[in-house]
Amino acid sequence: MENRVTEEQRERARQRYSHRCGYCGVHEDDAGASLTIDHHRPSYHGGDDDDDNLVYCFPRCNEHKSHYWHEVDPPHIRLLHPLRDDLVTHLHAEEDGQLIGLTPEGVFFMQRLRLNRPQLVTYRLNQQEKQNLRAELDADRQRIHELEQRIAKLNAALELTEVQIEREGA
Repeated sequence: MENRVTEEQRERARQRYSHRCGYCGVHEDDAGASLTIDHHRPSYHGGDDDDDNLVYCFPRCNEHKSHYWHEVDPPHIRLLHPLRDDLVTHLHAEEDGQLIGLTPEGVFFMQRLRLNRPQLVTYRLNQQEKQNLRAELDADRQRIHELEQRIAKLNAALELTEVQIEREGA
């Protein structure tokens, strides 16, 4: 019997994953579409419809993961769970946008889901560029604020000097 995920379960998964693919991290707004639901432990291998087993993800990531389950399928390496596992300890993003696995599970996760597909590398590079631009903008705003404070102090000093000149001239 096939498991059926309700619209409420789908929305809860969507919220849990902050509208991002649990596997590749791309936001649904950046994709221009809502995503699908994957059973982390596939229904095919006894996975249920409990919220903890449901992953909000891109159809392509779901397709690459397929029905893999480490207890049954070679190479018998556990597929990381996007919310239960700390992916930062297993994966690292390089400056060129490529992901590298830091652990055997991380290497397998990255390879199984093909997380270095050209589109994902481009996405990560674009995200890095946006983050760099935001940091530059924040730094520029801080510098403007500092300059405005300096101008205010100079104006106050100028006004004080003008008052002193007027007193001395009177």
